[in-house]
Amino acid sequence: MSFNKTAILTLSLVISLPSLAQEDSGEVMELDSIKVQHKEESATEVTLDKLLKVPGSGNDPLQAIASLPGVTFAGGDTAAPAVRGSSPADNRYLIDFMPVGYIFHLDSSSILNDNSLKDFMLDSAAFSAQYHDATGAVIAANTRSPYLAQPQTVIDLSLLKASVFVERQIDEKQAFYLSARQSLFQYYIENFLDDEEFKLTTVPEYYDYQGKYQYTISDQESISVNIIGAQDKAGILFDEDSDEVKQDPGLSGGAKFSSYFDSQGIVWEKYDDEGGSRVSSFSRLSQVFDFSVGSNIDLDIVTTDYSLRNQWSSIINPQHELLWGFDYTLKNIAFDGVFKGPPCDEFRVDCRLVDGTETITAKDTLNINNYDVNLADNWAVTHFWTLTPGIAIAHDDYTQQTFIEPKIQSRYEFADDWAFTSAYGDYHKLPDDFGSYTKEFGNRDLKQTEATHYELGIENQFDESWFWRIETYYKAMSELVVSRPSYDNYPSLTPEQYEELPRYTNDGDGEAWGLEFFANKTLSDKWYGWLSVAYSETKRKNNLTGENFKYNYDQPWIVNLVSSYQINPVWQLGVKWRYQSGQLITPLLSANQNADNPELYDPVYGELNSERLPASHSLDIRADRTFHYASWDMDLYVEVLNVYNHRNVTGYSYSEADYSEKEKEVGLPMMPSFGIKAKF
Repeated sequence: MSFNKTAILTLSLVISLPSLAQEDSGEVMELDSIKVQHKEESATEVTLDKLLKVPGSGNDPLQAIASLPGVTFAGGDTAAPAVRGSSPADNRYLIDFMPVGYIFHLDSSSILNDNSLKDFMLDSAAFSAQYHDATGAVIAANTRSPYLAQPQTVIDLSLLKASVFVERQIDEKQAFYLSARQSLFQYYIENFLDDEEFKLTTVPEYYDYQGKYQYTISDQESISVNIIGAQDKAGILFDEDSDEVKQDPGLSGGAKFSSYFDSQGIVWEKYDDEGGSRVSSFSRLSQVFDFSVGSNIDLDIVTTDYSLRNQWSSIINPQHELLWGFDYTLKNIAFDGVFKGPPCDEFRVDCRLVDGTETITAKDTLNINNYDVNLADNWAVTHFWTLTPGIAIAHDDYTQQTFIEPKIQSRYEFADDWAFTSAYGDYHKLPDDFGSYTKEFGNRDLKQTEATHYELGIENQFDESWFWRIETYYKAMSELVVSRPSYDNYPSLTPEQYEELPRYTNDGDGEAWGLEFFANKTLSDKWYGWLSVAYSETKRKNNLTGENFKYNYDQPWIVNLVSSYQINPVWQLGVKWRYQSGQLITPLLSANQNADNPELYDPVYGELNSERLPASHSLDIRADRTFHYASWDMDLYVEVLNVYNHRNVTGYSYSEADYSEKEKEVGLPMMPSFGIKAKF
C-alpha cells in the first residue's frame, strides 16, 4: 500500500524544518564493499575513526557514508541511503548478524551509538551469496565486545541529540553495555516555525536504545545477547484554509505517523585453530507502523519476524575456504486499517487522496515462511588470482517462488600493487511495503522484485599511504511493482471495470550504470583524506503506460572531498566539500478547474522527472579538541555547515488552490553546531 505522497513528504519536511527555509521564486575495500573497522590502518580503507569526524556527520559514522562513492541520502519520504541507482527500499540492514527494522532515523542519523560500533560494511552491489533479500545494497554493522576490564560511562550531547552509554564488567568472563539516546530538536523546533497554515500535533522526535551482554567461553568462543530498538514519530494539522487542504481536501484533519521496532537476539560465535568459524543467531524482530491522514487513511501494521541464521567457514586446504549457511525466517504480519485514495508509487506524481474512488477496509493476519541456503568457495586459483563462485537458493511460501541465484567474485593481481576485480550476481527481494501484496490493498499475485548486478574494477596501492580505485557497474532490475495508472489511460473501460483492475502489478523494469573513482590517503605528514567522484545514470520503465524516464534518484555527478589535519595531539581540523547534480522533478505545467467541484483544481504535470533542479554544493568544516583530566576525558567539536552559505534548491512548492504561486524550497543556510562527549 503506497501512501499519499503529499502527507508523507509534509511530515518529512517538518522533521527537517531546522535545516530548511523558503525564498521566493573487511580489511580492504574490495570491489563492492567498504569495510570500516578499528585496527592498524591500511590505505585501502576508510576507518571508523575517520568517518566519526567527517564534518557534518555529528559524530555519526554511519551517517558519514554519504561521503563514500555512489551513496546519497534520498530525502523526501525516506531517510535511508540510495546506493548506485537503487531505491532505498531495495537495501537490507543487519546488526550483529541479525536483521533490524531500520538503521536511520528521519533526520538521517543512525540508530547505533558510536561507542559500541566496531565496524560496518557497505556492499554496494554484487554482494556475496550469504546476503539475500536485497536488490540494492547491504549495510551490515557489527558492535564490539564489551570490555572486561575497562568500565566506563560516556555522555554525548549536541544540539540535535543526547545519549548516555554505560559499560561494566560482571566477572572475568562476563560484561555488558547499555546505551540510550533521545532527540532534542523537539524542544525547540517550534521556534523555527512561522507558518499559520499548520501546527504540530505531535512534535517530531525519536529515541533509540541498544545493549549487549557477552559471556566469553574461551578465547575462541562466546555467546552474546543483543537488544536494540528505535522509534520515530511526528504529527501535523493543516488549517482548513491552507494551500495543502485547498489543493487536496483529503489532507483535512492533518497527518501523523509513528514507526517503532524492537529486536532481541542471541549470537553464538566459535573459531577454530585452522581459521574456520561458525556464527549462529536466533532473533525476534517486532515492528509497529501507525499512519493516518484525516479520515482517509488509518493504518496499523504490526510485523513480527523470528529468524534463525547460521554461517560456517571451513579451511579445506591452502587453496580452498568453503563458506556455507542457511537462514529461516517466519514473518507474521497483522494489519488493520482503512485506505481511501488511489494506488500510488514512485512511478507517478499525480497522486492525491481526493482522487481516490474507492474505500478499502481490511483486517487480517498473514504468516510467511522464508528459506535461504548459500554456498561459496573462496578459491586461491594461483598466488595472484582469487575466485569466489557461489550460489544461493531461496523459497518463500507466500509468492510460491524459488530462486536459484549464481554469484561470482574475482580478484587478479596482474602486477605489484595492481589488481583487476570483477563480480556478478542475481538477487531478489520481497518489498517491505507489504501492503501492496495483500489482496485487499494491492494484489495477492504480485511476485518478488529481481535484479542482476555486474561490476568491473581496477585498483592500485600507489605507495604505503595512497590507494586508488576505478570501478564500473551495471544493474538490471525487473518485476518492479507499479501502481494502476489513472482512469484516463483506460478510455475503453467503465469506472466499474477500471476498479476491478489490480491496484499493483509487476510491470516495471529498470537499469542503472555508473563509473566511480575513489582515492584514499592514510594519516601521514599529519593529514589524511579521500576523494570520491561518481558518474551514474538510472532509469525506469512503466510497461503499463510505456513511459521511459529517469529515476527519482538519478544524480549523474556526486563528488566528495574529505580531508583532516592533525594540528597537534589534542587539536584536529577537518573539511568536507560535496557537489551533486540536482534532484529530478516533474514540472507542473498548469491547473484546470475540476468539473465536479469548482473550488478544486487538478494539476497538469509534464513528463515524469523531466526537469532537474540546479546542482547543489556546500563546504563544511569541523574542529575537534581533546581534553585529558585525571579521571575522565572530554572531546569537544565545533562544526560550521555550508560555510559559504550556498542556498541549495531542494524543490518547489505551489501556493493557492490553483497552484498559481511558485516558491523555491532551499536547504539550510550557514549553520554552526557543536557537541560534547565526556568519558568517565
